[in-house]
Amino acid sequence: MSRFEDTETAVTEKLRALKLKPDMTINLFDIGIPLNAAGFSQEEIMAVLAALEQDKIVAFSPGNRLRLVKPLP
Repeated sequence: MSRFEDTETAVTEKLRALKLKPDMTINLFDIGIPLNAAGFSQEEIMAVLAALEQDKIVAFSPGNRLRLVKPLP
């Protein structure tokens, strides 16, 4: 697996662990801090979140928050 795929898997698992449902928002720190501690850089995490936003799965919201637009794949 590539580093991007590893990061994508970690981000998706974290979002599932937070029991995020469509139209719910969470603070980006709820994802970033644990994943940084697990060895993923902020740039890697943001690259995955940007890809998920491009796929219209998540949307960045004001106040450093992330909103789930549709269910996770």
